Amino acid sequence: MKTSLWAGALAVTLSLAACGGGGGGTYSPQSDLLQVSGGTVAAGNESSSAIRVFKGIPFAAAPVGSLRWKAPQPVPAWTGVKQANAFGNACVAGNRPAGRPGAILYQDPGPQSEDCLYLNVWTPAASGAQEKRPVMMLLYGGGNQLGAASQQNYDGAGLAAKGAVVVTMNYRLGALGFLAHPELTAEGGGRSGNYALLDALAGLQWIQANIAAFGGDASRVTLYSESAGAGLASVLLASPKAKGLYHRMVLESLGSLPAGANNQTLAQAQTAGSAFGTSIGAPSLAALRAKSAAEIMAATFATAVIVDGDVLPDQLDLLFARKQINDVPLLLGWNADEGTPYPPFATTVAGYEAAANARYGAMAAQFKAVYPATTDAEVQAMAFKPMRDSLFAWQPWTIARAHAAINKSPTYLYFFTRKPAYAPDQHFTELDPPSLYGAYHSLEQVYFYNNLDKSAPPRPYTSVDRGIADVASSYLVNFASTGNPNGGTLPQWPSFTGPGSQTMEIGDRIGATAVPFRPALDFFDAFYTQALGRPLPF
Repeated sequence: MKTSLWAGALAVTLSLAACGGGGGGTYSPQSDLLQVSGGTVAAGNESSSAIRVFKGIPFAAAPVGSLRWKAPQPVPAWTGVKQANAFGNACVAGNRPAGRPGAILYQDPGPQSEDCLYLNVWTPAASGAQEKRPVMMLLYGGGNQLGAASQQNYDGAGLAAKGAVVVTMNYRLGALGFLAHPELTAEGGGRSGNYALLDALAGLQWIQANIAAFGGDASRVTLYSESAGAGLASVLLASPKAKGLYHRMVLESLGSLPAGANNQTLAQAQTAGSAFGTSIGAPSLAALRAKSAAEIMAATFATAVIVDGDVLPDQLDLLFARKQINDVPLLLGWNADEGTPYPPFATTVAGYEAAANARYGAMAAQFKAVYPATTDAEVQAMAFKPMRDSLFAWQPWTIARAHAAINKSPTYLYFFTRKPAYAPDQHFTELDPPSLYGAYHSLEQVYFYNNLDKSAPPRPYTSVDRGIADVASSYLVNFASTGNPNGGTLPQWPSFTGPGSQTMEIGDRIGATAVPFRPALDFFDAFYTQALGRPLPF
């Protein structure tokens, strides 16, 4: 419960637009009422003398009706005091193709609606009104089809307890977040699609305008992200629209570099958007807007960032090659067993041979040299490695090399290896032993975010797990504070300066180590370079 309900007068008198700049205002560590863009908010009933919590703050107008498929608009003003006790609606989830049944258990995000552009703030108590603390804004994962800031594993209290002001925000998903269409482009002045990215930009703009009221330093904003969220964040690393809105970036397990094929252009996305509309009986923009959100999101739609010439001016690798990225410190990496939640490459020798030849063609022999298998048992032992290496490892590995080659702000690479314990009867599915999953895709989050007790599924964590979480989250907050994860008595994390550098292993062992899986990563360098027809961006 709060210890000082309605204590004192309003802490600040901001009157900034929802998406305007600023960052002014005065923070009172004893205030429960704060003025933000749109009106007054009251700290939620989860607040304490140590951490104040504000949930369900709108950062843009509801993107409904005529605002569906438009850039976020300013928040309409409200009267009175908005009680920030509960998360706002999650954005409507899309129709995501399943991985292995039950392999990743997405937590219940609560009610879903198109009216979903809300954010949440956890802020630690300050020693005085002049103290400003680093700010961290999360972009969650979920394949651009699932996920919400209301999932308990994203709770900001764990990082706030270490001194950061934490912001989690929703962004639009599926076709509601990514649809491009010729009529939308005409309506939007030559741009459509990428609405999820525009939502992220609006969240960052809200921080610049309002975060000082929460004790945050608007000049030290870290954009941290995982999986699909990291794909979006990597675009903002190169987006001129994002320049100055954040000052460090964390990418966990993904990015949006072209991997064997260019990211779709606006023209290509418009064609796909028109075909999508026709497929659901909505051949015009008016017909699309007449459809319910449930009807739109129930249909299959391939979500992807768009090279729209605006938010993303060009292919991401070309922007890196031209050094046209935002110059900020970068921390990124991947997990030891990223591929285990997803369908296996093959389960038999015959399937392995067929899949290798179909996917890698003239380079199938090189692939099989990297992943040798001559028995069904050997195929099953390697079955989840190609997914890990080709996507979840190759993206951060290549972005790290490209970022380091620019030789400006520092780069820090990690490799997460902890394999947690499970209850004896705890399986992801009835057939799979928990030990099979290892350090799987998304596992690192509850360690880095200091949220072990809010993971899905719950686990019997040990003192080893809690020690790893303490170290990992300390690295993250140090990075948000200074742009360098090191500090105090933490094991030294070396900067990454190129392919010969070490990475930082975080697991049962915490220390610098050689970058793993190099033969596989080298193979995918060669395969993607050949398929794309141009060199890597460094």
